[in-house]
Amino acid sequence: MKFIPKILVIFGFLLLGCTSNDAQREFEIDAYQDPAGITSTSAQGEVTSEDPDDWRASPFFQGLIEVKPAYPNPIELGGVIEFEYFVLSTQPVNGLQVVTRGVNGQLSNYIYTSSSNPLPNGIDNFRIDSKSLSPDGSDALARGLHRVFFFDLNQRLISYGDIRVE
Repeated sequence: MKFIPKILVIFGFLLLGCTSNDAQREFEIDAYQDPAGITSTSAQGEVTSEDPDDWRASPFFQGLIEVKPAYPNPIELGGVIEFEYFVLSTQPVNGLQVVTRGVNGQLSNYIYTSSSNPLPNGIDNFRIDSKSLSPDGSDALARGLHRVFFFDLNQRLISYGDIRVE
């Protein structure tokens, strides 16, 4: 009889692992869609309207790191955008890379990197010029809607959100 509960426990762990992997895959499918809508924020970071698809933590990183909506959003061309994230856990988050898509759709435009491994607990932030969202730094490609991706240094997706440059 002791054998049956062990099988059930093992099956339960496998089922939870599959569920977690499925949730991560669904999150990544959502992330790699074209940008659509934004979480509007004031210059002080106050959310004025929310896009429920923006700035969610991936299933693998829930409870470990939280990415706040970028602000201000939308942003005027030439303005400065602030990003803020909060490392919540004692489990390590191995560095941070923030990336946008290039003209060809590939993730190739690195806008921020932190090599801290692990990231220290607490709040941290960084700022970029809105033109940094352009794959070539031009005004023409900076205008519009951009999807920003947060990865750890192992290329695991942490979060994503959309920014509009006007």
